[in-house]
Amino acid sequence: MKGWSPNASTSLSASTVTDTEGSKVTTAEVLSLDSIRSTLVRQEETIIFAIIERAQYRRNSIVYENGGFGDLGIPLGSNAEFFESRKEPLSFLEYMLMGTEVLHCGVRRYTSPEEHAFFPECLPAGPLGALPLLDYPTDLLSTIGGASSTNFNEILLKKYKDWMVPAITKKGDDEQHGSTVLADIVVLQALSRRVHYGLFVAESKYRSDPEGYQRLVDAGDAYGVMGLLTNSLVEERVLRRSTIKAATYGREPLMTQLPEQKAAECGGDVSFVAAAAASAVASAMEALDNNQPSVQGKVDPAIIEEIYRDFIIPLTKDIEVVYLFLRCGRVPPPEYAPDRMSVDVLH
Repeated sequence: MKGWSPNASTSLSASTVTDTEGSKVTTAEVLSLDSIRSTLVRQEETIIFAIIERAQYRRNSIVYENGGFGDLGIPLGSNAEFFESRKEPLSFLEYMLMGTEVLHCGVRRYTSPEEHAFFPECLPAGPLGALPLLDYPTDLLSTIGGASSTNFNEILLKKYKDWMVPAITKKGDDEQHGSTVLADIVVLQALSRRVHYGLFVAESKYRSDPEGYQRLVDAGDAYGVMGLLTNSLVEERVLRRSTIKAATYGREPLMTQLPEQKAAECGGDVSFVAAAAASAVASAMEALDNNQPSVQGKVDPAIIEEIYRDFIIPLTKDIEVVYLFLRCGRVPPPEYAPDRMSVDVLH
């Protein structure tokens, strides 16, 4: 996993002390918006492919129901005190997600400033004692007011189950319950990492204009903070890029983009694959530019655009606002609580 070891090459954390060629990288370079945006662009592939993987299964609503499979008990290795006051049995997704996080905690996932658990209260005391501690830079994020610990996974999980899963899946149950929750976990962890990168974006923007943000926060002007950190042009580029990627990755270029005879002649030739992929991108862009209602594929590109426009981007910006308020020594407004979205159009 990226960011779990000092040798990871695409992380903002331990890997940023030294790059792949051994030269030092400063925190200022790590926190530059260009560096952060480059990382976010790479995360788009992770998210889109994870969504495509989940979309192959039916909705399988039973995996999200508390007690849908009876009382599953307590995930092995989790903090038992968390369950003392819990009355409802876990859903299958909760059980698997908690167990996964316990395992990942043991191998140091949540020592990374990029990673945030969905059930931090369930985690054991720390990583396995046999593993050495990772040396992460201490000045990437501010700890003032607990800003660096901002965690919006509660609302992320709720919106994923209530809105996103119905948007990307077909109704019904195909009995692939284990595969379904494993795919869910991959999507959830990718989404969590993406939206919480808002912490790094917020820190970068604060450092570029500390007086401006401090003035707005002191005035309690969350709307002004949101306006100052918003870059509409960049958001439009994200929407366009993610839609094109979804239209491209969700298709079979070797089967649909070139004649069958040519495909048979070229086999697995690298140049042919590249040409077919380029053809798929061009075809996807043409379809989108012509305002076709839907591009046939494994996932509707319009849904991916909607996920970014109405879910990922707004939630990321909520996290940025909360971080900036805490960073400036003030309590965020109640509409920015971690159990809700400040502007919620997802129903």
